[in-house]
Amino acid sequence: MKPKTIIIAVLLAIVVIVLFNNKEESSFWFFGHIRTSKLLILGVFFLIGLITGGVVFRRKRVHPKEYGVTNHNTAITPTPLDQHPYSPNLSDEDREYLRRD
Repeated sequence: MKPKTIIIAVLLAIVVIVLFNNKEESSFWFFGHIRTSKLLILGVFFLIGLITGGVVFRRKRVHPKEYGVTNHNTAITPTPLDQHPYSPNLSDEDREYLRRD
């Protein structure tokens, strides 16, 4: 297993332990008085924190403005097929095919 997977599993186990050890009822004020379990309150706020953290800290992909290889310092001159090191191994048909490119 990868270390990242192990760390996430341990953190989720700790979150589950904390959530299920807080089952008692408590009052909560959020635009009104609500009496509910701490389990629900902690779970909702944990999910809100996960979503917020995922949105804020997501990786942004940077796309290059130009695609392709450009090198202005060196000039590339094509080698004639007759001078190519592998030309003795090519048949006339292969040479003709390569000339069309």
